[in-house]
Amino acid sequence: MPMKVPGSEPRNIVVIGGGVIGCSTAYFLTRHGLYNPKIHSVVILEASRVAGGSSGKAGGLLAKWATPKCLAPLSFGLHRQLAKKHGGTRVWGHRSVYCADVALQAQDLDNGAAVTSRVEEHEKSSMTKVPSDLDWLLSRSVKSYAEAGNPNNSGQVNPLAFTETLAQLAKENGAEVIIGSATAINYRDKHSGISSVSYTQNGTSKTLEATDVLLAAGPWTPKLFPATNLGQPPRGHSVVVRPSRHLSPYVLFPNISTSQRGSLSNLLSPEMYPRPGDKIHDFDTIYACGPDDYNVPLPDTTDTIAVDEQRCNDVYTAIGSVSKLIHDGEIITKQACYKPQIRPHEEDEEVGPIVGPTGIQGLWLATGHDEWGIQNAPGTGLVMSEMIFDGAAHSADCESLDPKNFLKWD
Repeated sequence: MPMKVPGSEPRNIVVIGGGVIGCSTAYFLTRHGLYNPKIHSVVILEASRVAGGSSGKAGGLLAKWATPKCLAPLSFGLHRQLAKKHGGTRVWGHRSVYCADVALQAQDLDNGAAVTSRVEEHEKSSMTKVPSDLDWLLSRSVKSYAEAGNPNNSGQVNPLAFTETLAQLAKENGAEVIIGSATAINYRDKHSGISSVSYTQNGTSKTLEATDVLLAAGPWTPKLFPATNLGQPPRGHSVVVRPSRHLSPYVLFPNISTSQRGSLSNLLSPEMYPRPGDKIHDFDTIYACGPDDYNVPLPDTTDTIAVDEQRCNDVYTAIGSVSKLIHDGEIITKQACYKPQIRPHEEDEEVGPIVGPTGIQGLWLATGHDEWGIQNAPGTGLVMSEMIFDGAAHSADCESLDPKNFLKWD
């Protein structure tokens, strides 16, 4: 019997989930050396819209120091390569940043707190060493500053613009995006392989033939493959604000304490991500997110996620109490999303993601990325394309991410 030439057999690859993981995998599948659009089809099947979940509502921090260590450095480098190749600086706001842990004290600007920018008092105080170009915090607010990342190992993107662009680039190389809700993965006899994917579109039941299915549906993945071991997904609220002027590229992880005078108390400590203009907004913005909650169960689709207005307002109140440029700005987006989380974990503790074959021929998993989904998307997409076309990952050692380490079978 003649040997099969790698890549010579027809493949119908269905990627379930139009988030950053699914779109990144489709991008790399359509650029793999064995990909042949004449015999290989790649379909992104998305229930609502591309980047409708956390992929369009996350902060977009990139960090070479992220977890897991087997994937993060690869993915961080791929982000830079993608930006250089496809104009990411202009299109999705890719840039290098500083990161810092900061202790801040709120100032009640609505009740007469003195307003002095930090840069104006830079020469007057040596108690807190803060970079001179971090001039958008109120001087009286800054109590401590500790660098956590620098432009050599930290960066950012606008996740919505990045994910939408990856989907478009995949389409330009032959992939197809179908808006429809996957309802079942259909198997050959005794789960020996994949036969098709059932889905609904505008109330009509349809089927996609498939030789391979990649489940990249974030927290919705267990609905189609219950053995996926994800916990109750956390919901997070965030806002996007147009500040009154440009903010320098410092991503801040603050601890905001109550103001000495005025009515501000019980404030949140939202992470803050200044963003440059991109294809979504042609002006500077700042993204800020509050703490996760586990109070509201996962809805059926990203379109039906409930947004708690008060939680968003609390985020804005907190960040506006430490920067007049933010306080005087305009909220342009209030939003909420769910993260695919295996379990709650400590900072820097490696828990997943789940990336690789399930043990059922043709069924693959890429989920559980938690807070590092945007950062680790290119690396995940690349190694998944290698697994699907080559049979193994070459660019990273993904043994610790193998689904066999996480799946729970009934």
